[in-house]
Amino acid sequence: MNKKRWLAIGAALGLIMGGFLLVGAQTPEGLLMPLQPLLETYEIIQTRYIEKVDPSKLVEGAVKGMVESLGDPYSSWIDSAEHERREMIQQGRLGGLGVRIATRDAFPTILHVLEGTPAEKAGLKAGDQISVVDGRSTRETSLEEVANRLRGKVGTRVKLIIQREEKPLEFTLTRAIIREFTIKKEKLDEEVGYLHIVDFQSGNTAQNVKEALHEFRQEKIVALILDLRDNGGGLLSQAVEVTDEFLNSGKIVSVEGRDPAGSQVYHAQAGEALPDIPLAVLINEGSASASEIVAGAIKDHGRGLLVGTDSFGKGTVQETFPLPNGGAVTMTIARYYLPSGETIKETGIVPDITVEAFQPTEKQNEALASLQESNTIESFLGDHPRWERENLRPLIQKLNQEGIDADEELVRRLLREKDRDEENDFLNDLQLLRAWEVLKAR
Repeated sequence: MNKKRWLAIGAALGLIMGGFLLVGAQTPEGLLMPLQPLLETYEIIQTRYIEKVDPSKLVEGAVKGMVESLGDPYSSWIDSAEHERREMIQQGRLGGLGVRIATRDAFPTILHVLEGTPAEKAGLKAGDQISVVDGRSTRETSLEEVANRLRGKVGTRVKLIIQREEKPLEFTLTRAIIREFTIKKEKLDEEVGYLHIVDFQSGNTAQNVKEALHEFRQEKIVALILDLRDNGGGLLSQAVEVTDEFLNSGKIVSVEGRDPAGSQVYHAQAGEALPDIPLAVLINEGSASASEIVAGAIKDHGRGLLVGTDSFGKGTVQETFPLPNGGAVTMTIARYYLPSGETIKETGIVPDITVEAFQPTEKQNEALASLQESNTIESFLGDHPRWERENLRPLIQKLNQEGIDADEELVRRLLREKDRDEENDFLNDLQLLRAWEVLKAR
């Protein structure tokens, strides 16, 4: 192919791509040589394919193919509609089911289920693998395509098959507009504060955390539990700012890209929000990326104890590059390293105190289902609204007579869920309960 033809095709493709390739009369032929198969394929399709093809469709397919060839589950091509949806996420509004997903073992896996959403109401959990969406397998399907299948017009339904502990479960959910709240603040008792950061997607997360910590300081709490469980991450800047609220000095995180000149090290500034207050941080397999930065820095500096299970293990940083056609490319641009110099890619962060979440056995699930349907529980709560100090043996004996085989701890768990006392709900959360016990013992 002569130089004149190269330049003609290159210029045409450059115009079609709307800036994806900057090709002009001054471009050396050597720059175009690696693109020869792409350019020739484009020309063959445009001149010989049996039907006319929209040039933009070819270009988007080429870009998508290039990015997918990287073999990186976190780098992706985003079409204009998806790019707009992602911007809506950062603005605090998400349409769909209320889950965040990442690829694990070739299937999309739920990292986090948002509170009060169709996913939570249906019983989906972090760690669930989505194997089928509306009859179509998701194996080795890009996250963007899976997300598009999960989303849709508000009020429409989507059918899922979930793999949980190697068992297939079927769910039918109704899509809804989902409004996200990035933090939840409360006091577990007169002394211990509880702060749950849902994610770091919003640019307001750090400010919300600062305001919550300021309120805790005025309330004179003496210990704090920071809950990062099922926090799938988000903006690096927000993770750094939140971490800074818990450290007076030292390294927070190092970000290292391909070009050493572009590497950055983030340090904490003087002025901790709650100095000298004992801190416990809850993590689990749904804690990923930005939440791992926060947890890792707190652990490495010895500022607090980590309680729960190993985190997800996502040690890379992504950046989104908008393109002229309204789409964008999200690209892994760097790896991050904890203050200790360790990376948590694939290994995750190991907590100081390992506590597994309550996972009912098959027998317990059957008992819970029967308890939910029993009028005896409702009747008992009506007669004993402050039941915690009651002897539960007569209640359990009555349940046994109804054919419900449930131990006392399982009955207590259900009573806490159904009674009107919200203050005792955290006793059902084994990880939260352990963190509270540790802080109270100090």
